[in-house]
Amino acid sequence: MTNRELDLEWLELIKQALEAGISKQEIREFLDTPSGVMKAE
Repeated sequence: MTNRELDLEWLELIKQALEAGISKQEIREFLDTPSGVMKAE
């Protein structure tokens, strides 16, 4: 898989997350969390 293909997959995942109502901040927090586990609010 090339870097371009990987980048396009990430863009598609982020687009789908935004369409599902996940905020940009929530995406950032998820990506910044080492284990990928979100804190319960």
